[in-house]
Amino acid sequence: MGLTIQSLLRRHLDRFAEQHPLSCQMLNAAVQMRDCRTAAMGGHVNSCPDGHFHQIAYNSCRHRSCPQCNALPRARWLEGWKQRLLPCPHYHTIFTTPHDLLPLWRYNKAVFADTLFAAASQTLVELLEDPKYLGARVGLLCALHTWSQTLAGHVHLHVLVTAGGLDDRGNWRLPVKSCLLPRKVLMIKFRGKLRAKLIEKLDAGELVVPPDTTEARLRGLLNKIGRMVWNVKILERYDHGSGVATYLAHYLKGGPIGNSRLLSERKGRVYFRYRVSAGEGTDRNLQSVMNLSVDDFLARLLEHVPPRRFQTVRGYGLYSGNQHSRLGAAHEALGSEPPASDVSVLSVEEFLEAAGQADAGNCPACGKLLVSHSHFERGRPPPRDVVRLQRERKGVA
Repeated sequence: MGLTIQSLLRRHLDRFAEQHPLSCQMLNAAVQMRDCRTAAMGGHVNSCPDGHFHQIAYNSCRHRSCPQCNALPRARWLEGWKQRLLPCPHYHTIFTTPHDLLPLWRYNKAVFADTLFAAASQTLVELLEDPKYLGARVGLLCALHTWSQTLAGHVHLHVLVTAGGLDDRGNWRLPVKSCLLPRKVLMIKFRGKLRAKLIEKLDAGELVVPPDTTEARLRGLLNKIGRMVWNVKILERYDHGSGVATYLAHYLKGGPIGNSRLLSERKGRVYFRYRVSAGEGTDRNLQSVMNLSVDDFLARLLEHVPPRRFQTVRGYGLYSGNQHSRLGAAHEALGSEPPASDVSVLSVEEFLEAAGQADAGNCPACGKLLVSHSHFERGRPPPRDVVRLQRERKGVA
């Protein structure tokens, strides 16, 4: 097996945790990823009802930063949103915060992210409710990302915006402008809102001032960035929002980097692939290789563990998910069926079938469905008789 996040953590976490200060959330995430699907997590036994086959199955950690066990939750999230998305084109917008604010982000992740969500969503809603641009209620699906391809800090928000909205009379209205909104107008309004909200939080004592600065310097920084050009993008229109939702799903669960991008660990350094941004090369899919020391790699990886119970994906307007969203009326205006109130959850069997592994839960000898039994707790070994049977099947003494 090639290099994985789990193998890195198994080899280096204990030493790394002794030498570097980690928050409780970071340490917990690291331990969960290290122990995922091992005896440390406990498990159960899957057996053929006729005794042909026995399989020890260790439990998944289910931590949203784990790249090993989030395929099913990611697929379920995507399936649920595909059923809710309106059958209309969508715009993909990106709101990026200046790198000067990274220290403030690191010491105020939950507050900073709440403020970013509020500033971006209010900016879009207010502008698109203006008849000059649309004059209607839109649907927004917002996803927070905090990393770049090289795992460096890069706090930004991806927003899926309906190309049209529901007016007060229940009619579907199309945007006046082909580009949805003027980029400069969007940037200035967003910049002003986020800066003003951060100053309000600072005045209210809700922000922790980073230790390497002072409150006066922080206020000076907020004034300075108010005169800078911020990176706000409105990408091309997509005929179907499910395409962007699929893109977002890859980043919502499973952490900032997947095992497939890891290449090797040599002489205390981790080598991994990253995608070069469009501005650095002629090919948008151009890839390069970067290497970091093991400690730098783990520090960057754990920096992106989200706050506990923090929602990194949120819906607004027609996609707000509450009784006032008017999503059903929007579907009616577009001539489509509204999502059922009891949306079915993607089952494990359906997921395995879609992944081409429909027989994964069946006995390889007779094809009968395996039965789970003999559950054992965290840190406890599996039943000895099952271990013995497995060894005999593999020809191990």
